[in-house]
Amino acid sequence: MRRPCATTAGAAALVVALSGAVTSCDAERSQGTEKQSSAAAKHSQGPQLALTHMVNTYYLPRPTASDAGDRPTDSRPSEYELRLTTSKPPPGRDPQRVEDVKVTFDLSAVKDSATLHWVNKGYGCTRSADSLTCAPGDIKEGEGAEFTPFAMKPRPDAAKGPAGPVNITVTSTSAPTVRHTTQLVIGAPVLTARQEESRTEVKPGSELRLKPAFGNRGDTDIDDDLLVVVTADRATLRKKYRNCRYDKAAVPTKAVCTVPGPLPAGAAYETDGPVRAVTDKTARRGRISYTVYRAHDPQDAELLPGSAPRGTGPLLGLRRVDDSGSTFTTTGHWKAEMATGGLEFVTTQVHDRQAPGLTIKGRVGQVVDVEVLTPDPAHQGATRLTLPEGTSLVGRRDGDPSELLFCTYSEDGNGPVECPAPQMTSPILRVRIDKRVAGAQGTISVPSDPSDPAPDPDPENNTSPIKVEYLD
Repeated sequence: MRRPCATTAGAAALVVALSGAVTSCDAERSQGTEKQSSAAAKHSQGPQLALTHMVNTYYLPRPTASDAGDRPTDSRPSEYELRLTTSKPPPGRDPQRVEDVKVTFDLSAVKDSATLHWVNKGYGCTRSADSLTCAPGDIKEGEGAEFTPFAMKPRPDAAKGPAGPVNITVTSTSAPTVRHTTQLVIGAPVLTARQEESRTEVKPGSELRLKPAFGNRGDTDIDDDLLVVVTADRATLRKKYRNCRYDKAAVPTKAVCTVPGPLPAGAAYETDGPVRAVTDKTARRGRISYTVYRAHDPQDAELLPGSAPRGTGPLLGLRRVDDSGSTFTTTGHWKAEMATGGLEFVTTQVHDRQAPGLTIKGRVGQVVDVEVLTPDPAHQGATRLTLPEGTSLVGRRDGDPSELLFCTYSEDGNGPVECPAPQMTSPILRVRIDKRVAGAQGTISVPSDPSDPAPDPDPENNTSPIKVEYLD
């Protein structure tokens, strides 16, 4: 007869008196510990799940006189967005699958303040009592799922203010559990940012000054501090304020500044000092942009590490301004989360658009990727190609990054090939070498920009050859 393992000191003493019991129980405990360790090791070595860019506060706007119409008790639904990612496989290992992923939302704490307006059945989302479960299924390691599981709206009698937590649990049969809590608030701020007029005839290498300005046109205060994220395109930021962190010690192009809140409903501020940027000496045009976030709800991609260098000058503060004009605008559907402003500039630099030549190297039957490089990637624009005889376009494949990175046929599906304007990286021309054709040659060209205030000084270099080098 098998004896139960001791779980108290008294029971342990009794077991010691029974011959063989200690050995049996110790072995059972050892086996259990080994199983737990094995499971933990499997999780730690296998793929991991993560919730990214998740908001910590979920605002439900209340109806206003301007949008309620003839039904003043109606409220506006607000969508909740979920971004689920997986870890990348280590070098040399094939991607695994995160199996049977489920996302559960516990809505019990907010049921008296809000109701579900819509449920995304496309991701297997189903409601049961006060919880909602979505089933994205298996996710390949290195990929993710981004979707809107539901939309909620406040109950007509819900009081403005904090309503309680929405607890989120993500489970899988092959990865550790992930949890996140979002606080539901009835009512919402509406963030705005000031839009500056474009500046022309800017001398290359000169300094531009910009004072970020933003307001709150909602019915709910922002009691948190604020993050102002500044980015410079074709310019370099001056590293000045000590409450700002910069992406580089020299020639920074990004700053993350923490400025003190709150931002009450109906208020607007601008920074009490300017952001300074020096335009590139070769820049034809560019932009200084800024985005304001609540400090506890920034986008993860916008943050800089704590070790990022800081300015050594004064603190960047705020001063009250009037936002009643049309220059303060919202940003898309992110009204409660962020607002973006900035200014564009055009310099006196004459822009010479150029099309550098390409060489396709490979064997007959081989698919080849070629980067379409440009001397001015920020403002070169789209590129047009005529492929050499004996080659054909392959383009983007399933599993590749965004189609915006690959050259494609024009809309009618027949020549020529068009490559998108360079973004973070140069576009890729993916072709198959179908057969050997002696002397085969195509062309690559960039059109002149008719809106450019200065003519292209050398239109002849707007077209170059595409050659083929056959490898044995």
